[in-house]
Amino acid sequence: MELLIMCTKIFFGRLFDVSLGTLVTIYVVKNKRTLATIIGFIDVLIWFIVVKEALNTNNQSLWIALSYASGYAIGTYVGSGLSQLFSKGTVSVQIITKNIKNEVTKMLKESGYSASIIECKGLYNEENSYMIYAQIENKKLKDFKELITKIDNNAFITVTESKEMLNGYLGK
Repeated sequence: MELLIMCTKIFFGRLFDVSLGTLVTIYVVKNKRTLATIIGFIDVLIWFIVVKEALNTNNQSLWIALSYASGYAIGTYVGSGLSQLFSKGTVSVQIITKNIKNEVTKMLKESGYSASIIECKGLYNEENSYMIYAQIENKKLKDFKELITKIDNNAFITVTESKEMLNGYLGK
C-alpha cells in the first residue's frame, strides 16, 4: 500500500510539474516573464519534491520509475492541451493561390476575415499568383484553413505565431 501511495504521488507530481513547464515555455515565448517566473518556481518546487521522494526511498521497485516516466508522458500530453487553452493570441497566415479570381476573397469577406492581397509570380512559374496575408485569432485557425482549402485545395498555406501586433484590422 505504501508503494502505491508513493507511485501515485510521483505520477501526479510529474503530471503537474511537466504541465506547468509547458505553460512556462508558452509565457516566455509570449514575453510574459513575471507569470512565467511564478509558474516556473512552482514547477521546479514540485519537481524537487517528487525527485526527492523518488530517490530517497529504500524501495527499489520498478514501479517508481514507471510512475515517474508515465507522469512525465501524461504531463506532456496535458501540457500540450493546456497550451491550446492558454495560448490566446493571433497567427499570421500567408496563402499563395492562383485562383484569386474565384471565390477566395469573396468567401473571406463573407466569413468576416480581413486580409491583404498582393499579386506575385513564382520563381519557376510565370503565371500570376496571389499572396493573401491575414492576421487571425488562434482559435479561428482551423476554420480558416478549412475555408481556404475548400475553395482552393492547391493553395500553399504557411502559419506563423505572432508575438506582438500593433494597429491593423482583424475582421469581425
